Amino acid sequence: MIALAISLIPAVAISAQKVTAGSKCKVFKQKVNYLDKTYTCIKSGKYLVWNKGAAVVKPTPLQTPISAPTSKSQSTSTKDISYTPPSVLSDNIELCKIKEVSKSRGMTGAGFPEWNSMTPRSGTVKWALIPIDFPDLPGETNFRQRVDGQMKLLSEWYASVSGGKFKVEWELLDKWVTLPSATSEYAIPLSVNLNDAANGAKLFKDAMNAADPIFDFTNIQTVNFILPKGQTFLTETSQGFPWDSAVKEFKSKEGSISSYSIAGKFFDQPGRTYWSYWAHEFGHAVGLPHIGSSRVAHPFQGEDIMGGQDGPARELSGWLRFIAGWLSEQQVYCQEVSNLKSTDLTLVPLSSTQPGLKVAIVALSKSRALVMESRRVTKFSCDTPTPRNGVLAYIYDATLGHGENFLIPMSIPGRQLEQTIGCITVPTSDRLLHESEKITVEGVNIEVLIHGDYDKIRISRTS
Repeated sequence: MIALAISLIPAVAISAQKVTAGSKCKVFKQKVNYLDKTYTCIKSGKYLVWNKGAAVVKPTPLQTPISAPTSKSQSTSTKDISYTPPSVLSDNIELCKIKEVSKSRGMTGAGFPEWNSMTPRSGTVKWALIPIDFPDLPGETNFRQRVDGQMKLLSEWYASVSGGKFKVEWELLDKWVTLPSATSEYAIPLSVNLNDAANGAKLFKDAMNAADPIFDFTNIQTVNFILPKGQTFLTETSQGFPWDSAVKEFKSKEGSISSYSIAGKFFDQPGRTYWSYWAHEFGHAVGLPHIGSSRVAHPFQGEDIMGGQDGPARELSGWLRFIAGWLSEQQVYCQEVSNLKSTDLTLVPLSSTQPGLKVAIVALSKSRALVMESRRVTKFSCDTPTPRNGVLAYIYDATLGHGENFLIPMSIPGRQLEQTIGCITVPTSDRLLHESEKITVEGVNIEVLIHGDYDKIRISRTS
């Protein structure tokens, strides 16, 4: 069993406060990013202070640019394109099921073989939404206006990314459940697994025990608790998973649950959402790994909900859909790099319900693969100045796993960082290939021939 760093609040600039080496900090081992450095809160004598900081390592691009983007390529096309089969037949799909060889593989898996999830990730399941309040902090009367839309989005998101294979139905308790202790007894300052917080297990057990007499937990898979509006004792989040002893050992009158989550003050800020946090944490419960560090900005943070619930795309990558069993083998194209000459493909957007190929994979070696997928702005996305419609290309590195950069997106030369509109996210650049753009990744050329309802691409070997 592995120890999972499940917290997901990235260490980006911390408001307008200046961070300097030797200045006082409040949370031991907390990491923050400030002016391209990552500072860590350390002990110095009797005090907590920021260390000297380490430069944020920016990944070295793996691709050689062939054609730079133009303003024309940034526009969104609505061309009516017919789907055509690949010009070259796919190799055996098994060749692209890259075996993970990372040291962090355990309760989560970033590659093949498919892991034995402790929580079902197919079929129709029931989730619970339970409001909990406290003797010194009663809940508001109209809490449902905060959660009804969020529950609907969560269900729609999982139905979408799973291709209809996983559906969430909600059971909501329509009144507050009061816990026995004051909020001060449950204080949790950082987002960590319940075993790593002094009050984590207490909060979970008291919440379940208080709800058990009045809520039917029959066939409930996951519980999402809601706190009173304006609370401050839970700064970020608290969550637990199927492998945590407190979750495994708790038995309601009707039986066990698989996981739980509690969104804290962090998610009550305008521009943040509960549903994306719920989706991210449950992804771990079914064995999906965290892409990159949970508190330091990383390349795939904006491209996959498992890299951070606040990214602009709020998408689940084709690779993670593939290893989760949410893409059929008929939706994945595979070619070994040694067999590749030139192949034309039509990619169906990940978010589309149309049949056809959604992911193309070139097996570069036994531990590396180049993955390509077609993306569109969806109802789950945050708006950006440049609409994120096009083809995403990235590397899967099987030597890395949970909490590491096992997915590395290809940067497009000349793209600037953009801030999302209406959402709170770290600035990201548009990494999608648009019509007529071409890059080379480790000797493989990727060119978008036509962009519209689908994306027609050409992949070829450099001569």
